[in-house]
Amino acid sequence: MPLAEVQRALAHLYTDENARARLRSDPADFARRFALGPADLAQISPIPAARFHAYADSLDRKRANECMRMLPLSARVAGPGFRADFLRYARTAPLGEGPWRYRDDAAAFAAWLLCGRGSSGRSGPARALLAHESSFGPGIALYRYFVPDVTRAALHGESLDGLAPRWSLDIRLWPGRRLVLRLT
Repeated sequence: MPLAEVQRALAHLYTDENARARLRSDPADFARRFALGPADLAQISPIPAARFHAYADSLDRKRANECMRMLPLSARVAGPGFRADFLRYARTAPLGEGPWRYRDDAAAFAAWLLCGRGSSGRSGPARALLAHESSFGPGIALYRYFVPDVTRAALHGESLDGLAPRWSLDIRLWPGRRLVLRLT
């Protein structure tokens, strides 16, 4: 079989737990789904499942690190729960393609958290910070908490629970420029 088919099968084994289970339970079906010949299947089958899991975990950790790089203040405020929530999210959402895949992944994870699916970032100020940090590209947003106050508290490790609600308008300009106005 062509190398591309073997690489595609390996990519699925490294990123999809169902593919790993399929290989172990029914190798012939796995080979048929990925158009693998008997020689290719004979090379892939003896690879220990632990090796696939270890590599898959390293890919998930890399993806979580990229998300934390894109949302640094939110990750800092949420603490260890941020990474745990991301790893739970990553099991259900595949990484996209293209040059903006990590930015888009961070924005999708933030939306997943803002929908209440994760355990981190549940307070009002933490949600405002997450929404502010994950908004990429031009646009306008209204937040119940003044984002610079939330950012300052997050940078200094202060509790966000004591912040008083103060409306702010966030105008995102391109590229990477923002204007944040307090509306009190």
